[in-house]
Amino acid sequence: MTFKERLNMCLNEMLAFRSATGYATDTIRHYILNFIVFCTEQFPDAERITQEMIDEWISIRYSDKTKQSVISALRQYTHYLHFMGYDDYIPDDEYQYENSFFEPYLFTDDELSQLFHAIDNYTGKTSGKRHLPEIVLPVYARLLYCCGLRPSEPMKIKTEDLDLNTGDLYIRESKQNKDRHIIMSSDMLNLCRRYDDIMPKREFFFQKWDGSQLKSMWFWARWITILKTSGINWRGQPRPYDLRHAFATRNLIRWLNEKKNIMELIPYLSAYMGHATLSSTYYYIHLLPEKLRESCGIDWEKLNEIYGDGEFKNED
Repeated sequence: MTFKERLNMCLNEMLAFRSATGYATDTIRHYILNFIVFCTEQFPDAERITQEMIDEWISIRYSDKTKQSVISALRQYTHYLHFMGYDDYIPDDEYQYENSFFEPYLFTDDELSQLFHAIDNYTGKTSGKRHLPEIVLPVYARLLYCCGLRPSEPMKIKTEDLDLNTGDLYIRESKQNKDRHIIMSSDMLNLCRRYDDIMPKREFFFQKWDGSQLKSMWFWARWITILKTSGINWRGQPRPYDLRHAFATRNLIRWLNEKKNIMELIPYLSAYMGHATLSSTYYYIHLLPEKLRESCGIDWEKLNEIYGDGEFKNED
């Protein structure tokens, strides 16, 4: 039995037991299924759950207010694994996750070109399915890069949320519960129109062949394959979220090259990306090449006033 098979078997047994005894199962199922996919994709040679897996998983995927719920689910699951005789790591009551800071991966032009070539040429096991990955992936990935969306946001888009005449896109249930409207570029809008033409009537813009809603983890699982087949010698481990970072930094670079006033434009970028505070958007300035950061278009005194102690934090 493989590592993945064991984890899934034990999860199904645990959920069946909880259901039979009257306990809820949906939340634990959601957290643990995604965790199993992550472990088996990122640690293909592993034989047991380790603290490193748990630390990395919750640091990448969840906000601080959600992490305790995730840890609680993982604690129940790993206790069950021990009950079944396995020695996987249990995050006990004293567990403190390693609060890792993930530096965004900055794509080169060539890397982006090769990455999207791999996305556009993706093939998977799609026999008999209406919503094929090779049709969904190019549109979904470009929404992250061309519109700066968070990986979870495209999956919540309903067909009624996108006006295919004007390009007005309503982003619902975003982070901090800040719904927003954005306007797509003409190229992105045309791609969405072509996608919509070949898809049957549906509730969500992206959904599974059986009509259920796709989740961002669906893209994550295919992202690993895309990175491996792209032919790129990566300098780190890009994440889907880094396409959103690329949207922000490349807009800033374009504005600097056009000698536009960055300080005046950043509030618009902040609103477009759905940031809770301007400081989350100012963060991207420090991802730019040094020669651009030294541009006279940036008011460093104002930035220092905003950040105070000089600690620049990642976006919300």
